[in-house]
Amino acid sequence: KKCDISFLHNNAYENNEKELAECFERNAEGMLKNMAIHELAILVTFYDVSVDSIASVEADKEFSSCKTLKGPSSGKDYTDFDKLKFKITTKAGVEVNVAADRCGGDDSVAIVTDTDTGMELARYTM
Repeated sequence: KKCDISFLHNNAYENNEKELAECFERNAEGMLKNMAIHELAILVTFYDVSVDSIASVEADKEFSSCKTLKGPSSGKDYTDFDKLKFKITTKAGVEVNVAADRCGGDDSVAIVTDTDTGMELARYTM
């Protein structure tokens, strides 16, 4: 039986322009460096993911959402993801999903699903 694993990092911002604009401005380094860095560290540590070992990165365009919002303090435009998901496949055939959601709640989880049925088999809170 083949399983799919996803590491999801959530923040608890309200899903509205005012909250996200403040978030984008305060976290101007972007979602990858600000949120998904934790999940990427898990992939490096436990799945042997490195620049040299990556065969492909596939964006989940249905899940992901990118916006440009005006920062409330500076008045500058900030473009960032409010949601992001992608799959990394290594040259050894290891597949792992990374996701982040600014408005997804207040937790980080690992989710194991059955690849054939999509049924969730386990969920671990980190």
